[in-house]
Amino acid sequence: MADALEPESETDILKPVKEIPVVQDQGIFKHDTGDIYDGFFEAKKKDRSVKMHGPGVYTTAEGDTYSGTWEADRFGANENVTIKYSDGSKYVGQFKEWSYSGRGNYHYPDGSILRGEFGENAPTGHLTLIDPNGHIWLGKADQGYGWFEPVNHFYDMLEKSKESKIKKHRREIDAGVRSTIET
Repeated sequence: MADALEPESETDILKPVKEIPVVQDQGIFKHDTGDIYDGFFEAKKKDRSVKMHGPGVYTTAEGDTYSGTWEADRFGANENVTIKYSDGSKYVGQFKEWSYSGRGNYHYPDGSILRGEFGENAPTGHLTLIDPNGHIWLGKADQGYGWFEPVNHFYDMLEKSKESKIKKHRREIDAGVRSTIET
């Protein structure tokens, strides 16, 4: 009778699995293109590869920044990210496979904010646009195009009241100028 602790054959003996040395650390890398990555990375000694892995900020030579979580050089993975473009625009929201995907806000350089669902870098479904004056516009988007209400009566009313205040102010200035000329 064989001892219970002894293997029945040599094939049953398991060799220890050789661990591949992986280093996870944080640092700053500057690419030949001028792009800079500041964040966590993973280096595999066997492959001699270094990949962005963990929270980090990638800044292009043009000045665009991609802030979020990286996984093996892939950005986002359906998490919230912040992308700031050199023209002053910004996207804050979900990102998947290098495109806006899910709930997000797109900030335009003029201060307008587009809120809604995005799919493959295009707005979809119900949208909210906040213009630079703080006015809210509701609309819909389909296949990359957005439609907003052609006339917002509150906005129309504000514009008319603004115009009448300007005209009144000009009349007051004109009246003041005339009275000083006459005296």
